[in-house]
Amino acid sequence: MGCWGITAFESDEGLDAVEFIRRSLPKDGKLKLETLLEALKQDSWNAPPEVETAGSHTSVMALAELMLKFVDRDIKSLDYDGEWGKEDHRFDSITSFTAHRETVQWIRNYIFDTLRNVKKHARFQAENGEKWGGWFEEKNWIGWQEHMAKLVSRLDTLLESSEAEIELIPLQGPEYQEMEDSKEAKHPLQNQLGLSGIIGDVDGRKSGERYGFK
Repeated sequence: MGCWGITAFESDEGLDAVEFIRRSLPKDGKLKLETLLEALKQDSWNAPPEVETAGSHTSVMALAELMLKFVDRDIKSLDYDGEWGKEDHRFDSITSFTAHRETVQWIRNYIFDTLRNVKKHARFQAENGEKWGGWFEEKNWIGWQEHMAKLVSRLDTLLESSEAEIELIPLQGPEYQEMEDSKEAKHPLQNQLGLSGIIGDVDGRKSGERYGFK
């Protein structure tokens, strides 16, 4: 698997997951996060590895980035332009994208623990003369850590919703933006670094929930 950037969308593994999801888009336009995650877990190519052995880019990371594309009104960038892409399933055809809190929590925990385990492995590598967690440049190693922490922070914001089932598309409205703005004002430095929701949380789980593979 190759990568050319710090995000999952800048990696072969991430784009494979996005293409798998594209082929799985429902015809009625009603997307469910639980269905997507379960489909990824059951697919031999896109199934996420055990978090202890997860690398810098995973299908779960791609799924989290996809969720936030919907929240940020950036779904047009997910679809192909031109005549040749007209017959493809299109993300802009989705009218509803729901997510159970438990699923969002699972994804959040997986990403947090991936970051923690990769950093732990990087410290071991450094003792043996290997720098930057396997990245060619230090700026990418730092940038990837900040990106992962930011994903965790954004997912924590979603989890602040009191609803058992979160609708990701309406969260694009002013209520969600007010929630984000309030968080920035309260912890400007932590949010700038993508660390809000992690600092002060000993093991990174606000609810103490664990993730599991079937």
